[in-house]
Amino acid sequence: MSLLKRKDLIFLFVPGIIGGIVILSIWLLDIQLLNFQDAYFREVAEETRRNNFFLVQAFQDLLEARELDKMHRIINGFRGPDPMIVRIVAQGRGPVMETESAPGDLARRLRDPEIREIFRENRDEEVTVTYDRTLKTFMIYHAVRFPAGGRNYALLMAAKCNSMTLLMRQTQNGILILTVLGVVSSLALAVYFAFWVRSPLNRLFASISQIAAGELDFPVFVPRRGLIREIALCLKTLTEQLKKQIVSLRDGANERETILNSLTEAVLVVDASGRVGRWNRTAGELFLLTAVPETTAGEETESAASGQTEEYECPAELRSCVQCARESGSYSGELKFIRDEREYQLLVHVVSFHREGRQFFLISATDLSEIRKLENDRREFIAAISHEMKTPLTGIVGAVDAINNGALENAEYKERCIETLNSQSERLHLLLVNFLTLSALENMPRAGENTFLPFSARSLVRSSVELCRSAAEAAEIELVLTHCDSCEIQGDELLLQQALNNLIENAIHHSGTCRIEVSANLRSSGAELDFCVRDYGCGIAPEHQARIFKRFYRVPGGRNRRQQQGNGIGLAIVKHVALYHYGTVSVFSRPGEGAEFHIVLPLRPGH
Repeated sequence: MSLLKRKDLIFLFVPGIIGGIVILSIWLLDIQLLNFQDAYFREVAEETRRNNFFLVQAFQDLLEARELDKMHRIINGFRGPDPMIVRIVAQGRGPVMETESAPGDLARRLRDPEIREIFRENRDEEVTVTYDRTLKTFMIYHAVRFPAGGRNYALLMAAKCNSMTLLMRQTQNGILILTVLGVVSSLALAVYFAFWVRSPLNRLFASISQIAAGELDFPVFVPRRGLIREIALCLKTLTEQLKKQIVSLRDGANERETILNSLTEAVLVVDASGRVGRWNRTAGELFLLTAVPETTAGEETESAASGQTEEYECPAELRSCVQCARESGSYSGELKFIRDEREYQLLVHVVSFHREGRQFFLISATDLSEIRKLENDRREFIAAISHEMKTPLTGIVGAVDAINNGALENAEYKERCIETLNSQSERLHLLLVNFLTLSALENMPRAGENTFLPFSARSLVRSSVELCRSAAEAAEIELVLTHCDSCEIQGDELLLQQALNNLIENAIHHSGTCRIEVSANLRSSGAELDFCVRDYGCGIAPEHQARIFKRFYRVPGGRNRRQQQGNGIGLAIVKHVALYHYGTVSVFSRPGEGAEFHIVLPLRPGH
């Protein structure tokens, strides 16, 4: 393109060079004219000096002889091809005589201060040739000082050079005409090249530049005639074919890009030097790379191999896998690593391939972390539910065996068996109810604003305190409602009451406290309500505070067996009830100083 642009400038250089030659010729002609003018006036000055020399000698003799009449006739009879004036001036007396028939403008010029200054500076003799802008002609001034009859005289002469002025003016006019004709011809030639040659080429070049820059929809200029029209038609056909091919490549690239980014597997292409040249969205998120590099059609497959897109170092976690594939050609295995306190488990496949003489590695990594977590959760769930159901089922089975062995015949054994069956079946029923409630909350999406109904927060707290008071009295614990703001809250009253009951019962059964305080306070300028259950018992160690809201988790190492009762579901239900109402649950505790459980809910969930 740059070469075409430089060649295109030649079409402007041609008229420019021609015009330059014309102007140079005219300039040289003008220089020759000035040289001729200088030479001519030097010759005129010498001739004037010679002529006036003889005239001065004649006047000198006539002045000494006092033949002024003859001198007068000589002055008035002296004629030349151009108008002139001769004046004899006596020192101290002024003009003696001058040419009578001389034009008045010449006489005035001799009296002009500028001319008089010229004569005043001349001591003996001087010839001056100058252009008079007033008379618009060249003038010759001659001053000669001579003595006669004991007195000093000066001959002053002024003559017009009309013939030379006319010649110079005609010559200059001719040069001006030649200059105008040369400039006009150059301009006409430049216009011709610009309009008929350079303009179509420039427009075609603009089209080519836009197409080369990727603007394939830019219209190609096609002139009406000439060879450039054929070139433009070929370019237009080529552009249409290129557009079709690019659209096809772009559709294919977009399809492949969409497929890659829709994969849950991380896919990367790494070259032999350990640079990542291509990756999909999953890989970017998993290995902390940026967004997927965007490429134009036709570059998508090439960029992975040539590294035209932005590159990153191969993730450190995958380098050992790439090294194994470098040695054996492929690799498959599981990989574990920890980032930001989270453990990742990946199933990695690496395949080596060659392109354009270079080695590359295609890496696919499937994140098994969630699958492994689900498997662990399933195993923990089965183990926990089995353990929790084992105790009541054991009691029920033992009671049934006792009944089968004749326990009903003994009133005391009969009463024990019935009590065991009632307590263990109630415990089993409570376990199943809590488990079903927790499962429903875990799978339940957050409710919308119209799902909840308003109710009084004070009545909710009072109801929970009254329901748990008998269990607190049986454990010799003082249960106190310390403060409760009067306000309405929107939500599921039964779920919130169950969550609050679970917190109170958890404090009764596991804290070892003598006093439990329950309160409800407005927060955040009245936008949220904080339900707080505080005890003064053994407290919770920091390492357990982040885990007590997980299902089936129980704090180990209680002070007595009574503190170990429970199935680890109650606090998990509290957490999911809070999340269901767009709220949060938290605990603040120090070992030996008791614990505070807070359920913070917005008064209008969803806002």
